[in-house]
Amino acid sequence: MKNCCVIAGMVVFCMFVVSATVVNGADTAVDRKPVLLFELPEPCNTPDGCTLADDGNLILSVPNFNNKALKQQGVIDKDAPAVMLCIDKNNKVSTWYEFKKEDLQADTGIVGPMGCDFGPDGHLYLADNQLFSNGANKSRLLRIRCENGKPVKCEVIVEGFIVANAVVWKGDTVYVSETILSHPPKETAGKGKVPLYSGTYAFNIDEFKNGPVKLAPWSAANPDPHLIATYATSGRIGFGADGLTVDGEGNLYCGIFEDGVLYRTRFDSAGKVVDTRVFAFDAKMACCDGIFWNKADNTIYVADMLQNAVQAVDMSGNVTTVHRNGDTTGADGLLDQPCEVHVRGNELIVINMDMPWESDLLANKKIDKPYTVSAIKLQ
Repeated sequence: MKNCCVIAGMVVFCMFVVSATVVNGADTAVDRKPVLLFELPEPCNTPDGCTLADDGNLILSVPNFNNKALKQQGVIDKDAPAVMLCIDKNNKVSTWYEFKKEDLQADTGIVGPMGCDFGPDGHLYLADNQLFSNGANKSRLLRIRCENGKPVKCEVIVEGFIVANAVVWKGDTVYVSETILSHPPKETAGKGKVPLYSGTYAFNIDEFKNGPVKLAPWSAANPDPHLIATYATSGRIGFGADGLTVDGEGNLYCGIFEDGVLYRTRFDSAGKVVDTRVFAFDAKMACCDGIFWNKADNTIYVADMLQNAVQAVDMSGNVTTVHRNGDTTGADGLLDQPCEVHVRGNELIVINMDMPWESDLLANKKIDKPYTVSAIKLQ
């Protein structure tokens, strides 16, 4: 591991070079085996982010990023549209919001819903990731307006991300992770990977009253004032800042996808950043995709996508593997490239993205039916 860390005001620059070994079977003596919660309808081939509504229903984003690969494989003959699903307390799946033509990004003609969270105004705020169609700052933060808990329309409130990823609210401020602040230059022969820069943005709800906020392309010398933390990581995969969550004391956590590092940002009484520092880093945690702080046990749960695993991080930064399994279809409830975790009652809900790419670091090797959501009972 290489750790070069300098804390300076609101910005943190840290690089970690880590390795991961993927094995079949669980790697912990106290293994909580997941079960199948439900299968998604066949057109929903790539689920991603989720959140709970006030009525207890789970809202799930389905960007269907696997469309291209499935068409190449001859599994489908046309793209399945992105959609927002509702999963009720009995795990009945229904459509919550269908994106309209005017909701699609004008240049790409698609929408890529990922992380989502309800704001204090009762509307759903949603990251729209456009990277897989266009990497030139086309990603957005969307707001799906709700009336009496029902979605009525979608609108753009922030433009200019490369990869808008996770979304979480704290009070009147919404935080959005930017997985790639700037595309890194090509590798120099013999010098290996170059660092990847990613970050977390913060927006006050009042900023959305006058039309979309427009982010300028990132500059290290002159960053956008909404950027509260910047992370420099190994570049071994090309995906940096990912999951976001807030604990009971109001601290913000951000997970680094490619290095399995969890950062904590602390604030003063006025909501200004005090510092951003590494909170958890353990060799058994190879990846931090979606993360969720659970009030009942004061624990952060982490979707470790690379290893088909879920990790638990206590408030001292200690990491314990909840479950880990090898390559699987997910038909029996085992983890199939988990990307998001969320707690509902005494269940840890795990969303299986099942969107592999060619990499020795990744346990999941191919897209396979069924498309599933798993659950792990919490003690």
